[in-house]
Amino acid sequence: MNKLELIEQLAARLGITVSDAERFLNTFLGMIYEKLREGGKVNISGFGQFLVSHRKPRIGVNPRNPSQKITIPELNTPKFKAGEAFKEAVKLRNPSSGIPSDNM
Repeated sequence: MNKLELIEQLAARLGITVSDAERFLNTFLGMIYEKLREGGKVNISGFGQFLVSHRKPRIGVNPRNPSQKITIPELNTPKFKAGEAFKEAVKLRNPSSGIPSDNM
């Protein structure tokens, strides 16, 4: 599912216009981006947690010239940790069939 398909399904399930659903989704994502930029985290109970991971600067190898060492700068990266309910929702119930259970 891509963003447009998600917006269309939100609109259909909530009985709102596609433009309202798009505005909702963009606002929701924007709020997550803002909080992470501030160094905070967003915890959606049962779904998961969005957070920022800080990577310290380190020495690496230039892939074009393996004998050359390069400094890799420090970097903040976004991370997502799935919540238990989310993990359960996608867990395979019958691993031999590869089909998840319908009763969720």
